[in-house]
Amino acid sequence: MAMGVSSGRVIPALTVRVARASNPRGTAAMWVRDRLDELFTDDDFADWYPGNGRRGLSPARLAMVSVLQYAENLTDRQAAEAVRCRLDWKYCLSMELDDPGFDHSVLSEFRDRMAQGDRADRLLAVVVDRLVAAGLVGRRGRVRTDSTHVLAAVRTLNRVELVGETMRSGLEELSEAGEDWLAPLVTADWARRYGRPVRYERLPRSAEDRLEYALQVGADGVQLLSAVYGDDAPHRLRELPAVQVLRQVWLQQYWFDEEGQLRWREPKSTHDRRSRRETPRRSTVAEAQGRPDPAVARVPWASVEIITPHDAEARFSRKVVSSGARSWIGYRDHQTETCDGTGPNVIVQVVTAPAPEQDIDALPRIHEGLAAGGFRPVEHLVDGGYISPSTIHTALTGYGIRLTGPIRTVSSNREHPGFDKRDFRPNWEQHTLTCPRGETSSPWNETYLDGRPQYSVRFPTAVCRACEDRALCTGNTVNRGRHVMLLPRPLEEIQNQARQEQETSAWRERYAMRAGCEATVSETVHAHGLRNCRYRGIAKTHVQHVLTAVGTNIIRLSDCFPPGAAPSRPTRPTSPFQLLCRKLMFSTTRDR
Repeated sequence: MAMGVSSGRVIPALTVRVARASNPRGTAAMWVRDRLDELFTDDDFADWYPGNGRRGLSPARLAMVSVLQYAENLTDRQAAEAVRCRLDWKYCLSMELDDPGFDHSVLSEFRDRMAQGDRADRLLAVVVDRLVAAGLVGRRGRVRTDSTHVLAAVRTLNRVELVGETMRSGLEELSEAGEDWLAPLVTADWARRYGRPVRYERLPRSAEDRLEYALQVGADGVQLLSAVYGDDAPHRLRELPAVQVLRQVWLQQYWFDEEGQLRWREPKSTHDRRSRRETPRRSTVAEAQGRPDPAVARVPWASVEIITPHDAEARFSRKVVSSGARSWIGYRDHQTETCDGTGPNVIVQVVTAPAPEQDIDALPRIHEGLAAGGFRPVEHLVDGGYISPSTIHTALTGYGIRLTGPIRTVSSNREHPGFDKRDFRPNWEQHTLTCPRGETSSPWNETYLDGRPQYSVRFPTAVCRACEDRALCTGNTVNRGRHVMLLPRPLEEIQNQARQEQETSAWRERYAMRAGCEATVSETVHAHGLRNCRYRGIAKTHVQHVLTAVGTNIIRLSDCFPPGAAPSRPTRPTSPFQLLCRKLMFSTTRDR
């Protein structure tokens, strides 16, 4: 379908008269039309549609409806009904009063187009450009970022439910794509086991019976995969998404022992010292029969483990917070907003990440997105999850951004104060370290921690044993001398300087500007439904996050700059006590 006709720049006169009479104070939808003329134009979506074909609806109008939908947290049916019935939406969309609108299904089709490539980010950039042109947002100044967890639109499955549901999903998709090919493989046992959704209450009760059931499902899956990857099977069947998920889940949950027997993998263990970045070896079923090492017969770590076949990109994560530990299955949303204090804060950048990905790993994408949108913030305020000496250095040298946040201080397990790393003087030319008592270490050794270079410095055991201040320096009073880890010189200097600055009152006052991040997260979660995914897959989830951000901006700006008002916040009503204080010539201030 080709791109539709223009949404139109002229609002019908009857629509203006009736909408103004019905909403004399205006609404958020009417504010968009009055203040920004048209937030989108059809030219913004020229590459989303082919150049030929039947003309469809205006993409600019569909984009505006999608923004209003998320601003008010509506479903597709409710949004289509609002287009048909609400006067302020017809005013915003330049529609005649008798225009019946469109079917709700076109909104889903529009989001499918928006989920392709970087279109969602480009749509947010278009909105920010319009706000900058209207003088509502500046490209310089301060920004702040915070993240929140997002729950996938799936139910939680245990491992036995996972393999059963994965097998059932694969059979469902194969039945639709190749019924004639699949029919000879289906047996009465398969119909009984996979004919309906696999749920916990339908599984065997005892642990031994559940293990037997899991192994039977595993054998069924091996038989199905062997047939799909056989020479006589149509090649298109093995490319089906459900078949690919089935193959990955079987590699993650099963293995073959030395005798070629199918085994159920052991659960993850905190004592397993294998790298968490290790991914299961991708192979076909025939390769899996090559008897891999039993030492790796464990379920992979959460960063790669598929939790449910219904959203293969959703991941499990666990985060320690002040109230305890939070576990969820889904994604993370990183929101970056302006915080200059001169006007309303506007969300200018959104990043959607897998749930196990740490905040610090998402920071490069955040800065790349800000740079792509033309933003050059002077300062970026973040919490401790985003900041390290390396990220401070990269942000300053790569993007000219001053990254500000509480860097981790020197920790100590001693009850009394003693010597910490700042009391040692490094000699970068000789590769040695001098302790507070003037003793020099052995030349340090280069090592790697999480893939980053560091220097391991040890003092001679004999020297430390003879030192009178040994108890103040190290808790290891018997075996070895003091051990210190150093970063490369530029990062070590950045770390020391940051630790000194964050102890000053000027730094605390500047960092206080970040305090509103939690309020933005709360607003997007409770007012706009950000916490729960409406769709499955990280691409469509990112579309939801972008539309939520744009809708939040529209509500904020319309509340701050109502139609016909000056660009400033409305004054709050004066209370009786404030009137009394004014009569007594006292002044009051409101804590920020």
